[in-house]
Amino acid sequence: MGKYDKLATYFSNINQNKVRLSFGEIENILGFKLPNSARKYRPWWANDKTHIQSISGWLGVNWKVSFVNMNSEIIEFSREGKRITNIAAIINKNELSPNDFEKLMKMVMSKYYKKQLFTGEIVGIPKLFDMVSEDKSIVGDAKYLSMVRGQYIPPAKFSVIAEHVWLLEKTNSVKRFLVFGNDRRVPVEWLKRYSNLVNDVKFFFYDINKSEIEKLN
Repeated sequence: MGKYDKLATYFSNINQNKVRLSFGEIENILGFKLPNSARKYRPWWANDKTHIQSISGWLGVNWKVSFVNMNSEIIEFSREGKRITNIAAIINKNELSPNDFEKLMKMVMSKYYKKQLFTGEIVGIPKLFDMVSEDKSIVGDAKYLSMVRGQYIPPAKFSVIAEHVWLLEKTNSVKRFLVFGNDRRVPVEWLKRYSNLVNDVKFFFYDINKSEIEKLN
């Protein structure tokens, strides 16, 4: 997930309900070349929810491909339904998945840091981070965790948090963070035990019901 996020962000930020883009313009928005299949095969542009480019690039923000000219390399996109600028508006808070939470945190933390964040990599670190600014100065991950059976410390999840902290601190980014959802006790209990392992990674908790971000350290 995340490769075509910039296209979705483009559609979320424009006012018109229909737009025609050349392949070159789409590539400029994305920041990379389209795969060869996008130029060879019309089905690549299908409004198919099983295709990562369509669900991440346009369907997820209520747009669809309405016209394709493969010879001229022109794609027309049309808005369907209401404009979506905040994914929280389309997420069922009672059925929030870790993937939904990650999408939501991209928007929340982009607003918090005043920079657009995307799924991305940091050179030299063998990991795909959930949130990275274009200039690589900000990097973070989202974790949607709970206590074991609602009350017990989750050792495996604590190990995962420690690994994320270690990887984040190996980056040269100016701002590094973890943002948690679901059960506030998980990051709080982890910090009680292992805060000495944290040098410069900020911990946050996002309360989905109040739509509030809380700094924990």
